[in-house]
Amino acid sequence: MPGRPRRGALGLRGRIVGAVLVTTVATLAVAALAVLGPLEHELRTEATTSLKNDLGKKELSQFKRIEPSLLLLLAVPSPPNTEPFRQAQVVRQELLSLRIELADKVGVTPTLVNLLGYPDRAGNGHVIPVPLDNDLIQPDTYGDATESFLTGRAVYGFGSINGTEYARAAVPVATADTGQRFVLAVRKPIEDIPAAVHVVRTAFLYAAAAGLALTLVLGIPLAATLVRRLRLLSQAALRVAQAGPGAEVPLDRARDEVGDLVRAFAIMERRLQHQEEARRAFVATASHELRTPLTSLEGMLELLDQDLRDQDPDLDDARALLERARAQSRRLGRLAGDLLDLSRIDAEVQLRSEPVELGELSRAVIAEFELGSTERGVTMKLEDGAGAVWATCDPGSVARILRILLENAVRITPAGAEIRVAVRNGTRAVLSVSDDGPGVPREERELIFERFQRGRLTGGQAGFGLGLAIGRELAQRMAGELVLEENPAPGATFTLTLPAARAPKSEAVVVG
Repeated sequence: MPGRPRRGALGLRGRIVGAVLVTTVATLAVAALAVLGPLEHELRTEATTSLKNDLGKKELSQFKRIEPSLLLLLAVPSPPNTEPFRQAQVVRQELLSLRIELADKVGVTPTLVNLLGYPDRAGNGHVIPVPLDNDLIQPDTYGDATESFLTGRAVYGFGSINGTEYARAAVPVATADTGQRFVLAVRKPIEDIPAAVHVVRTAFLYAAAAGLALTLVLGIPLAATLVRRLRLLSQAALRVAQAGPGAEVPLDRARDEVGDLVRAFAIMERRLQHQEEARRAFVATASHELRTPLTSLEGMLELLDQDLRDQDPDLDDARALLERARAQSRRLGRLAGDLLDLSRIDAEVQLRSEPVELGELSRAVIAEFELGSTERGVTMKLEDGAGAVWATCDPGSVARILRILLENAVRITPAGAEIRVAVRNGTRAVLSVSDDGPGVPREERELIFERFQRGRLTGGQAGFGLGLAIGRELAQRMAGELVLEENPAPGATFTLTLPAARAPKSEAVVVG
C-alpha cells in the first residue's frame, strides 16, 4: 500500500495564514506608496502655487518701480553725509517697508524676504545682498536666485536649509542699463508638509499593525477551522476506502465551499452504499436465479441423456425435457442480454438519432410476441387511430424498451386479459403499454425503475430487476422519459415520451 504523501513544512494552515499576511503587508505597502508619495508632492505643489500667488504682479511691481540706479546705491556703499548716501537711505527705508508688507502677505518673517544683486551680467562672483538688515539666511546658497539672474525668469522650487523645508521663489525685479540685475528671493517654511506626511505615515503604520493583528486574530482560527474540517473529511474518505460504503461521514452544516464538499461527499457515500446494497442484492438474486436454472438444466440434460441411452427411449418425455431446457436457456440468455445492455449504457455508447414512426415499429415488435402471448391466452392490441406518430430517437433502443414492457406485461397478465399498446401525437411523441395485471403498489412506483429492484406483486414470474432500469436509462439517453402512469384501475400503464419529429420523405423504419 503506497504511503501518504508528505505534508509540507507549513501545512495548509500555515500557507493560508502566510498568504493572508503577505497579501495584507503587500496591500498596505502599495497603498502607502500610492498615497504618501503623491500626497507629499501635492502638498509641495500646493505650497509653491500658494507662494506664487502671494507674489502677485501688484506686489512685485512695488519693487520694480524703484530705479535700478538707486538699487546700485544700496549695493555699492557711498560715503556718509553725501547726496548718494542720503538717497540710498531713502530707498532703503522704502525697501524695508515693501519687504515687511510682502512678508506679511506671504506669512513669513521679513528676514525671509531679501533683494540680491550680482557683480556682472554673467553672474560671476558671490551674491551681493542689498544691505537691508544684513540678515541673509545662512547657509542658503541662493542657487535659484543665480538661475533667475542668468535667465531673467522667475524660479520656484523647494529646498532644505538647516533641516527646515522651504518653498523658494526667486523673481527678477530690475535691470540696469549698466548691466546689473537684482533678484527678489523669498523663503517660506513648509514644515507643516513633513508633519502632515509624518502623521499620515504614522497612521499607515498603525493601520498596518492593526491589520496584521486582525489578520492573525481572524486568520489563524479560520485556517484552523478549515483545516480541521478538511481533516475530518479526509479521515472519512480513508474510512470509506478501508471499510467501504456505510462508514460514518461527518456532518457539516456550514454554507461554504467546504460544507458543500462535505455534503457532496456524503451524497456520494450514500449513493455508493445504495449501489453496494443493490450489487449485493443482485449478486444474491442472480446467484439464486442462476443456480436454479443451471441446476434444472443440468438435471434435465442428465435425464435426457438417460432417456436417449435407453434401448427404448421415451421420446415424449425427452421432448418435454428438451423444451424445459430451452426455457431455462432462454432465461439465462435474457440475463446475459440485460447485463450487456447495462454495460453499453454505462459505457455511454452513442445512440442513433433519426425520425422513427412508432406505429410501424410497435407492429414489428408486437409480432415477435404473438406466439408466446397466444400460448398464455393473452391478446395484444395496437391502438394507432391517431395516424402516423414520428419521434426523433434510436429505433433499436425504442424497440428494446417496448420489448421490456411487453415481456413484463405478458409475464404478469392473467389468461384471457388484453395488453394494449397505444401511440399518439402531441407536443411529444407518446408510446404506452397497458396491462390488466396486479398493478404496482404506490411505495414501489419508483423503486422498480432502479437496477436490481423487483416488485412484489409479480405472481412468482419476476425477472432480475434490470428491464425497467434499462428502459428508463435508454429513454433518458434519447432525451425522453419512461414513467408509470397514475392509474386507479387494475393493471399498470407505462408511458414512453420522446421528442416529436416531422415525417421524412421516405417512411422506411429500421427496427434494431
